[in-house]
This record gives sequence, structure tokens and C-alpha cells, in this order.
Amino acid sequence: MLQREVQQVVSAPERAERTQGRGGQQVPVTRRPRRFGRVIAVLAVLVVGGVGAAVTWPRSEASIVSAKENPPAPVDPNAAASPCAPEDLDMGLAADRATVTPGVRVGFTVLLRNEGEVQCLVDASRHNLAVTVYEGEVGEPTAERAWSSADCAKKEERLLLLGPGDVDVTDVSWSDSRSVPGCEPGQPKLSAGRYTAQVTLAGAEGASSDVVQLTYTVPEPSRSPSPSGSPSASPSGKASADPSASPDPSASPSTSANPTDKP
Repeated sequence: MLQREVQQVVSAPERAERTQGRGGQQVPVTRRPRRFGRVIAVLAVLVVGGVGAAVTWPRSEASIVSAKENPPAPVDPNAAASPCAPEDLDMGLAADRATVTPGVRVGFTVLLRNEGEVQCLVDASRHNLAVTVYEGEVGEPTAERAWSSADCAKKEERLLLLGPGDVDVTDVSWSDSRSVPGCEPGQPKLSAGRYTAQVTLAGAEGASSDVVQLTYTVPEPSRSPSPSGSPSASPSGKASADPSASPDPSASPSTSANPTDKP
């Protein structure tokens, strides 16, 4: 029974490949493996395709940089630093108030940025990077120099190495007073009016910030109330009698009788 079941599992193509032998007996035909032929065909296709790819592969083109006659020199951001050029420096100035009154300090914020492509050196000391206040508009012939942060600053070097895009921020305070180079004392007081401020860098001609507008106001002195009259004056304007004063003898009544007189 088991043998019959196994025979039934055999597929129809396998049964068709059996041939009849002598005596009517079926003799199985041995099939040769076809894998070897398929492998040879695949190898042949690969070899032919490889030869075609080798023949049709594009040749390497010449370098574009080598074709240029004068290629630009690459920028080295780590190159040795040199002094910053004025056109590579961007400066800014801001004030913490627009209205200035006597006795109130004004705070300035100074920004210095390197807009160049390489690092550079700049001396940003108080004596070089100066905020100057003018009475009037900066640049006008009528503008008068009122104060500068460089007048009383110490001549100390503050060398900065600024890389591309680096920003240096410093603060400057103005005590609403006048100053002159050399910090000579005894300067006159400011007068009320319009003032402007700007930051510049010594040795870098043309490098400056935008102008900041300021208004200096001087409050008027308060007037003391004038006296309306003597505190002892009566509402009618006549002086009131002093209750502590002694009576005038002549003011005694003439009708008073003398105790020694008899009728």
C-alpha cells in the first residue's frame, strides 16, 4: 500500500519520460542536470556585458581648475593676522536713553564686528575706540565737540584678534559733563539743546558708527511762594492789638471818679 501511494505522487512529466523496454517493461530514463549549462550561459552574458561596459565607459575629463589660467588663491582663515582694514570693520552705537538731564549718566553700548574673510588685529582701547558727543549735528560746521571718552582715558593697549564675524561689545558711561583732550578740569556746563554721539576708531579712517540723537534738557528752577503779608496782620490789613501790651494811661475813661474827690 505504501509503495502504491509513493507511485501516485510521481508527477505526470516524470511518468512521460519513462520508456518502454523489452518485454513491455518501463525503463526510467536518467535526466542530465541542466544547471551547468545555465551557469555557462550566465557567465557568457556577464563577459559580453563587461566587454561592452569597458568599451563604452566615458573617459575622464580634464580638471576645471587646471583649465583656468589664473585660479583665485584660496582664503585661509587661520593665516597670520594683520591689522584690520577699515572697510572690514563694522561699528555700532546705542544709548540707554534719548533724553539727558543734569546729574543722570548716559550709558552707551559699543559694538565692533569683523566683516572680513580672515582674522585681523585691532586696538580697541578706550583711547582708540572713542565715543564723542557733539552739541549739534555730527559733521556740520556749527557742531561743537562737547565730550569724548578718549579725553580722560588711560593710554593702554587693548589688542583684539577678531575672526570672521567676531563681535566685541563694550560699555561707555557719560556723566553729562564737558571734556577736552588731556582731561583738563573746570569745563563749563552743558546748555540745553540737541546733541549727537558717534563712535570712531583711531587709525582707521572712514570707520565709524551711525549717529545717535540726544536731547539735553535743563529743568527750570522752582519758584518759592512769595509772602502774602505779615503773619500778624489782620484780614482787613490793620495790625491787631497785642494783648500783652500795657494799657495806655491816657486811654482811661475821663468819667472815672477819683476816690478822694467828694461831691
